[in-house]
Amino acid sequence: MVCHAYRRGPALDGEARMMRVDDLKARAAAAIDEVAPRLYEVSEAMHAHVERPFEEVKGQAWLCEVLSEAGFQVEKGLGSLSTAFRGTVRSSGPGPRIAFLCEYDGLPPYGHSCGHNVGGPASIGAAVGLKSVMDMLGGEVIALGTPGEEGGNGKHIMQREGFFDGLDAMMLIYPGRDNIAHSRALVATRVNFSYFGRAAHGAARPEWGINALDAMTLAFNGIGLLRQQTPSDVRMHYIVTKGGTLSNVIPDHTSGVLTVRANDNATIDMMIPRINGVLEGAASMTGATLEKTWAEGPRGKPLLSNDAMAQLFDRNLQALGRATRARDELSGAWSGDTSNVSWAVPTIQPQIAMTAHPPHSHEFHEASVGPAARAALADSAKAMAMTAIDLMLDASALDAVKAEFMARTR
Repeated sequence: MVCHAYRRGPALDGEARMMRVDDLKARAAAAIDEVAPRLYEVSEAMHAHVERPFEEVKGQAWLCEVLSEAGFQVEKGLGSLSTAFRGTVRSSGPGPRIAFLCEYDGLPPYGHSCGHNVGGPASIGAAVGLKSVMDMLGGEVIALGTPGEEGGNGKHIMQREGFFDGLDAMMLIYPGRDNIAHSRALVATRVNFSYFGRAAHGAARPEWGINALDAMTLAFNGIGLLRQQTPSDVRMHYIVTKGGTLSNVIPDHTSGVLTVRANDNATIDMMIPRINGVLEGAASMTGATLEKTWAEGPRGKPLLSNDAMAQLFDRNLQALGRATRARDELSGAWSGDTSNVSWAVPTIQPQIAMTAHPPHSHEFHEASVGPAARAALADSAKAMAMTAIDLMLDASALDAVKAEFMARTR
């Protein structure tokens, strides 16, 4: 990341600066309140028309329409991603480039069970709020549409194609159960595996068969027992993608997918041989043949949540009347494509309380509309805009963010 130097206006004493900060934040919040009905409309339209990763044509159009109405210069389609977008407003004076990232894909058949219909419009709202005071700050506000979060790694593609270059800070939120400014995300990888046996009549000659489903069952039982002997941050979860064909035929082919997550790559590296041992042991016990393929390419990194920026966000969220708490180091984590790009630009992705239901569930999707979802959207937009104002008005705040980032990425 390139650290920029900016010309700033005359220094203000503490009391005068606080009066100016409070005034700018109030103006930004008022601008967000003004655009809020449009944001709710878009959020609820996205909820009613869930789009798969990289197919977010309607979501892109609706979000870009709000940006255009607010006076942003809008580009639809960035690099190789037709559903990415960028909305930009530059002030008349120099200053930092702050980006708000928008996620807007869903997770069929579980709908918006990560609340991207709330998070994407919240980032648009933050950009509109910041735009309203940009000429009193200097710099550039960017709303960056990042498609394909749900397993598509859209942000990784956009990073490779240069769309995060030159940013000074960026932020986005995700809805959840608590208000946590300094969020946590895990490293993840997965293995696709299959067992091959021998088919036979399940009643007439079962002894002639080699049961590939027995191998799959033993493998999953073994993974379940392995959980007792793993570090506390490890998460393993799996599905059967093929369990057999007919109930009266000994299954000769089964397949599954297992995902493993942890706080760091070293722990993942330690877990892979142990998981391989379980998968191979199940094959040995049943006489089936195992084929497995671990995910290729760079595994990624944990989210590098910038503590200096998160502290600013925490104070702003509390100023909006939301009680916050520290993150849980042993649970409540997720994995996503923000993690890798957080090592290229100072980043936060706070959690905003919206529902007690777990993400990736039908209940969470249902909770992503209604009064609590609207409140989460509006407060998220305001807290992000207020945090950006802190960074753009106070050179020492932005310097602290950059210094922490440089120290942690060396």
